[in-house]
Amino acid sequence: MTKPLICYTAAELAELTGLSISTIRKLTRKGNLPHVKVGRRIVYPVTAIHEWMFANTIGSTAPDKDGSANG
Repeated sequence: MTKPLICYTAAELAELTGLSISTIRKLTRKGNLPHVKVGRRIVYPVTAIHEWMFANTIGSTAPDKDGSANG
């Protein structure tokens, strides 16, 4: 039985998003990415990252009421 993943590491987040680890670290230092510092280690809560991604998405791929996409 696998345990549910609750936090990403910087490397996992970079792999998932396609961003470099240095970009992940830069966004973290600037306070732009939600993260938790545990001792000297920084982790990224899965739910907070998903919410951050949706909140920072520009435009939409969902169709409007008339059926056209905002894209």
